[in-house]
Amino acid sequence: MIALEVLLTLVREVLRTLLVPLRLGAYLPTRHRWRRVAREVLDAAAHEPPPAAETALQEFFASRRPDRGARPHLFVSAGEASGEAHAARLVRALGGSLRVTAFGGQPLAAAGADVRFQLSEHAVMGIAGVLRQLPLILRAFAAYLRLLRDDPPDLVVLVDYPGLHLVMAKAARRRKVPVLHYVAPQYWAWGPWRMRRYRRAVSATLTILPFETSFFRRCRVPALYIGHPLLDALAEHPPDAAAVAAVRARRTLVLLPGSRRAEIEANLPGLVRTAAALRAHDPALRCVLPHENPRRTTLLRERLAALGADWIEHHEGPLAAWLFGARLILAKSGTGSLLACLSGNPTLVVYQLRGVLSTLGYHNILSVPWIAAANLIAGRQVVPEFCFHGEPGWRRVEQAALQLWTDDAARAEVERGLADVRARLGAPGATERTAAIVRRFLNGAPP
Repeated sequence: MIALEVLLTLVREVLRTLLVPLRLGAYLPTRHRWRRVAREVLDAAAHEPPPAAETALQEFFASRRPDRGARPHLFVSAGEASGEAHAARLVRALGGSLRVTAFGGQPLAAAGADVRFQLSEHAVMGIAGVLRQLPLILRAFAAYLRLLRDDPPDLVVLVDYPGLHLVMAKAARRRKVPVLHYVAPQYWAWGPWRMRRYRRAVSATLTILPFETSFFRRCRVPALYIGHPLLDALAEHPPDAAAVAAVRARRTLVLLPGSRRAEIEANLPGLVRTAAALRAHDPALRCVLPHENPRRTTLLRERLAALGADWIEHHEGPLAAWLFGARLILAKSGTGSLLACLSGNPTLVVYQLRGVLSTLGYHNILSVPWIAAANLIAGRQVVPEFCFHGEPGWRRVEQAALQLWTDDAARAEVERGLADVRARLGAPGATERTAAIVRRFLNGAPP
């Protein structure tokens, strides 16, 4: 029976993938309406306080099933490293009052979960990655179905990773098991036509950007903003004051080309040329490329050598001291750019589009007016951002970078905007808020 369900699910997902061009074609005539919705959501989020947990998640709390024992059973799944870090913190925050089974890896096991499948050790990206790892994905799904049959949890918490997790969510909902999605997908930006399927798959979603809740509630998905995990990470490991002061002692430019190989190869050459233009204007400039992932050290150093950029320092390790001490940060759009913005220092966000398809997608599919998280949170452009394909885009980046390097008035305006972004994100505590919601659901405790 499980083998048959796995096969039918595989067939459905293949057909769904084949139908993407048709779904996209149906979406294009409506894209202007979705862009209007996105603009309304961003404007509303900038002026309305977020609802309380009891109000936002009332429908979710009402789906709680009768108690099944003294220790409720929680299932947690994380499909890649960053999601597993969130999941492991959640399991530790919940303590030993729950029985936790999980799909993940060593961090979840160390946090106290009974890991049934090593999912996060084999994270996949894109269609090619899915095809390479298809046998593993099918084994994981079969193991999950056996768990739902033999030891059904009282609550399923799926962390990020919306591809496989959406399939897992639908399987749980078919068995009347509630599903909480922690770190909502960015359907508000790419592919809002997927919201109907998402609404049917999850019982509620937890967002890490404050404006997201308005979008999901508009689409009738119970949603709550619980704070951004980056705030927790900064609170747990604040930058060393002496290290920040040492960076500030020199006029330092920081480059963040991205974490994935393709991102680095697309963005690093243009960032290096921009840094060289600034250095020509200010020969005392110090340029640093810090990176946390040791697996990227060789690639970065090889690329810097090939670009003749031996004057750029590469440092492996935490980013915070470099970002908080920088005069200017040039960051590829993503989590790293938001961390840069949380430093409060002037930041310029870039994204080099790769090829015709990504350029067409940016101009025709993107629903929101900006790509930088800081601008979306503020509901206005507070940091310069550039999403482009080709050399003319990098020339605009150079001009904007030179202005932020030299113009004190422009720098002060960006700094004021970033202070507003930091205030809108609220206080740290995303993990504790999520743990309180899980405890409230499973034990009936106040949120």
